[in-house]
Amino acid sequence: MTQPTMDPAVRFLRNSVGVGHRALPPGFQGTLASVTVMGPPLPLDGLRAHIRDQPALPALSPQRYAQTHAIYEAASDQRSRLQSWLATALPPMLTGRDPVRIVGVGVGDGSVDTPLAAALAAGGRRVHYTGVEPHPPSAAQFASRLNAIDAQRLTPTVVIGDFADHDAGHPADLVHFVHSLYYVTDLSAALDHGLSMVAPGGLLLAAIAPLQPLCVLTEMLCPWAGLTPWFAEDVYAELELRGLSPRSESIVGHLDARDALDDPLGRGEAVLDFLIGARSRELGEDARADLLDYLRGISLPGRPGVLPHPVDILLTRVP
Repeated sequence: MTQPTMDPAVRFLRNSVGVGHRALPPGFQGTLASVTVMGPPLPLDGLRAHIRDQPALPALSPQRYAQTHAIYEAASDQRSRLQSWLATALPPMLTGRDPVRIVGVGVGDGSVDTPLAAALAAGGRRVHYTGVEPHPPSAAQFASRLNAIDAQRLTPTVVIGDFADHDAGHPADLVHFVHSLYYVTDLSAALDHGLSMVAPGGLLLAAIAPLQPLCVLTEMLCPWAGLTPWFAEDVYAELELRGLSPRSESIVGHLDARDALDDPLGRGEAVLDFLIGARSRELGEDARADLLDYLRGISLPGRPGVLPHPVDILLTRVP
């Protein structure tokens, strides 16, 4: 079957002078649909000029990625807001399903899944919760967290490997991608594989950042090695191409990057590394100065270093 092709009109105009030169998919109600996008006041020309013709920054090793990810998440309240939303909003949407079957894709250490699993298992409902995770140490943490939940009818399973190779066996009531679609090689194939696992009437959920000011830096500086980074607008457009009508909702957390501004080569280095997906200390002095000036410019008014940190939730009921 030929896959639908995304209309380029719904993609961002890459490497624009300012932030937010884009066309939104019709009906998109995520973060950027309701935010006045910052453009000319926040030019990235200086940073682009300093990295132009320079070799890509060194990528984060799996160990460095895991380390900086933990520090980055601790500096933001987005995860706690997302945990609360998932555990509160999803169980009522899955009433009447017993057992309820969940497949989480790229579950990491299970910190996001644990409150959801506990909420679904409340009242003695049977819950079969599968986490797919390619990084073995993170997969072990996922298993440990879910096995520690005091719910006798919760059955957690962890699959160490690539989602593309995973066969759920039974149709799932919920397949979720929480911050895991950025890195897939083929977004269309990943979504189709997820949709193929969902039982009729079940849910497909993607929690993914929009290409807002923080992710503009990630897209620009991360060594993507020829891959295309995906963001919320891309996922929404792909779902619409399949005749689906995703509901979109935004959670706007705050990232505390004050240490990155004050000590970018010391206590703030980990946050910068994860933000750009690369070793930030390898930036030249001028490029680093431009990066820090940009972060000051997108800070909340009167709170330099405190940055908007949004995630868009795209929720689709599968026919």
